[in-house]
Amino acid sequence: MFKSKTQTQARTNRIGRHLPTSGGLGKTLRLAREQGLETVQIFVSNPQGWAVPTSRPDAGTFVEGAREIGLDPVVVHAKYLINLASPDPEHRGRSARMLAAELVAAGSLGAGFVVVHSGSHAGSGEEKGMRRLVEGLARARELAAEEAGADGAAKPAEPLVENSVGAGAQLCSAFDSLAGVAERAGVRVCVDTAHAYVAGYDLSTPEGAREVASELRATLGDRIALLHLNDPRNGLGSHRDGHQRIGEGHVPKEAWAEFFAGVPGVPAVMETPYATPETDAEQVRLVKELAGGLPLSRQGV
Repeated sequence: MFKSKTQTQARTNRIGRHLPTSGGLGKTLRLAREQGLETVQIFVSNPQGWAVPTSRPDAGTFVEGAREIGLDPVVVHAKYLINLASPDPEHRGRSARMLAAELVAAGSLGAGFVVVHSGSHAGSGEEKGMRRLVEGLARARELAAEEAGADGAAKPAEPLVENSVGAGAQLCSAFDSLAGVAERAGVRVCVDTAHAYVAGYDLSTPEGAREVASELRATLGDRIALLHLNDPRNGLGSHRDGHQRIGEGHVPKEAWAEFFAGVPGVPAVMETPYATPETDAEQVRLVKELAGGLPLSRQGV
C-alpha cells in the first residue's frame, strides 16, 4: 500500500468518480455499486447545450438507491456553457438562470453540490469578471430558491466554484483568487488537481504535493468542499486542460499519497477516462489505497 509519511490514521476521504446517466439513473447506481464508489458526480442535462434540465421519473428511485449504497455527497456538474463572469449581459443572465435550474434539478436528485466553472472575463478585466461572477452566483441562488419554493421542490443544491487552468481570460486559477470569490459570494469551492497543476502548482513530487496541499489548507480551509481528482495530461504551467487516469499522468503515486494526507476528509471525485468496468473498479481501489487504505474511517462515514 502507498502510505504518506505523514498519514497517521485510516482514510477519511470518500472516493468516487463521474458516471454517465445514459441508460437511466438505475444503471448509474449499478455502476456506482460495482465500482465501490462512496460519492458520485453526474450531469442532469447535456453539458454542451442550453436545454433546461427536466424532472426525471426515476428521481425518487435514485435518491433512495444512492442512500442505500452510501453515496455522499451526490454531485452534479453544471453545463460548460455557463459563464457568470461574461461581459455580455444576455449570456450572463442566461447563465444565471441555467445554473439556478441545475441547482433545483440537482436538489431533486438528492445532490448536495453543483460544480460550476469560474468562467472568463473575456478581456474585460479580472476584477470586473470577479465581480460579475460573485453577482451571478448570488442571482442563481436567489432564482433557485424562488423556483424551488414555488414548486414545493426539494432544497436546491449548493454551488461550488471550480478553479480553472488559467488559459486566456479564465478566472480563479490561483488559490487566492478562488478564495476571494468564495468569501465574497459566500460559497464553497471544488479544487481540480489537473487544473491546479497546469496552472503552476507542482504536484509532481511528494514534497511538492505536500506543499500544494498545505497552501490549499492555508488559503481555502473549510471552503474546500470537493476535489476533482485528475492526473494532469499536460505539463506544469501549460494552462492546457487534460485528464489522465490516476498514476498515468504527471503525478506519481507517492505524490498522490502525500497530497491526500494534506487534505483529510475532503470527498474526491475522479473525472478520468473510462475503461472497462473491471479496470475502473481497480482505479477506485488504487485511489482508496493512496488516500490511506480501503476501509473508510468513522470520520469519513
